[in-house]
Amino acid sequence: MKNIARASERTLAQIFEPAFLRVFFLGILTTFLAMIATWFLAGYLKDQITLTHFDWQWVNDVFQWFLDIDWIFNIVFFFLMGIFFPPIATIFMSLYLDDIIDAVEDKYYPDHKAGKRLGMGHLAYLALRLALMIIMLNILVIPLYLFFFWLAFVPLVIFYVLNSYLLGWGYYEMVAVRHLGIREAGRHRKSIRGQILLGGFVITLLYSLPVVNLLAPILGAALLAHLFHLSLRERGN
Repeated sequence: MKNIARASERTLAQIFEPAFLRVFFLGILTTFLAMIATWFLAGYLKDQITLTHFDWQWVNDVFQWFLDIDWIFNIVFFFLMGIFFPPIATIFMSLYLDDIIDAVEDKYYPDHKAGKRLGMGHLAYLALRLALMIIMLNILVIPLYLFFFWLAFVPLVIFYVLNSYLLGWGYYEMVAVRHLGIREAGRHRKSIRGQILLGGFVITLLYSLPVVNLLAPILGAALLAHLFHLSLRERGN
């Protein structure tokens, strides 16, 4: 708990520093540009669609009506984008997380800076892998949510334990592989699994809060960077 409190305090102390603000605005800008490009692409593809003929004429009529009325198409598109904006922004912000980890290490751990940055390609791979794992595993536990729906706290516990583990592991990996090999990072992660789980729980809480969830990837990377370095100091490394 001591490391979690110290890591949280140091993370919040940096939230308005230029590196943090730069990553936030770059991530939001990149997300908006991607959404605009997707909107134009979706509109183009809609215009290219040849009406599929169904057995029922009323289905054909509804489908054609949807394609012909642009404002309905736009409403549906922007409604879906509103729902998926936070996870999409998370993926794009993850491309710039090297800058966040550098800012943390420059200020608090200058003697233990990473010898290499992961780069956008590697970060994109890690972010997409984490996002897919979160989606797939949360889909797989839906039967548990349904089975325990009459005990409201049980689905909540399942949700937070699962996602705390995944997010703690995912963000830890983004930090640790800059310093350690894969095997050594795995051994170190097991030695501080409790701290990483608690860190993941904090990140999951952040993702649960509207608007704040846009900052979750930035704060999550900084938090796990602190936990990683604080745990190394405890070991005397």
